[in-house]
Amino acid sequence: MSTVSESAVPHEPHQPGAAPLWCARCGTDRHLIIESIQARSPRSSQQLAVFYTCTSCGFSYSHAATVQQAGAILNRRGIQDGLLEFGSHYFHCSEPLREVKTALRSFRAPQTGVPRSRSSPPEARLHTKVLRCSCGFELEIPA
Repeated sequence: MSTVSESAVPHEPHQPGAAPLWCARCGTDRHLIIESIQARSPRSSQQLAVFYTCTSCGFSYSHAATVQQAGAILNRRGIQDGLLEFGSHYFHCSEPLREVKTALRSFRAPQTGVPRSRSSPPEARLHTKVLRCSCGFELEIPA
């Protein structure tokens, strides 16, 4: 999903009150997904309250982080250039994609050299939703 990180640098320059975004169990930041970002109280121009999860071990963390730390995770290459996944939301052209329709897709394993009969394996069906950006970009994902 993906804000999955690509680096494995355990320490960043020290920022008062801002621990690195890092999974202590796995010893890496490679599998981090940022779930939410909120302004801290009292308001700080450089720090945010960040909640994130390691997709490898499932452990979650919540602590102060700098804007730069959160941005470094969010700006890493995702599933497609220009597409950002943030929690369960997708962004393109810096705006959230909106759901425009749902669909039911059917899938069947190809059978080479064998005519289809009533005893053929059933097809798999998957409910999907289509998300669209105002620029026309579309993304179809499982519903």
